[in-house]
Amino acid sequence: MIQIPEVDETKLSALMRLIEEINQADNPAELEKQLQNLTGKTDICFQDVLNYWEWSELEAFARSLLMPNPEKQNLSDSELAEIITAVCECRYSEPETDYLLKILETETGRTDISDLIFYPETDEVSEIIRKILERA
Repeated sequence: MIQIPEVDETKLSALMRLIEEINQADNPAELEKQLQNLTGKTDICFQDVLNYWEWSELEAFARSLLMPNPEKQNLSDSELAEIITAVCECRYSEPETDYLLKILETETGRTDISDLIFYPETDEVSEIIRKILERA
């Protein structure tokens, strides 16, 4: 199985405070550089954190933001199938699952991974795997 990186726990509470500050700020764009520095992601912006509570809890969301962006590793179909199965079976926490979904997107080039897994045409994991591994 893919090794899921550990979150830097020393940054977690600071990021949680910053997320809350962004959501209450009159001008959240002023806090964007702090967000980028804390997460180490230059491609993240304040809009990415606005209204996180509509779909996630604060700590889970902060942990997801602290996860690194995965790099393409040219995983085999069997390795990808293992990741898909783990996600379908909800084996991991929300931040870890988000990371695995990003791996799948990076490896397959597909942008519809979440839809295929969470809104499948079938409940059969093998069919979900087949559909994701289909090359466009």
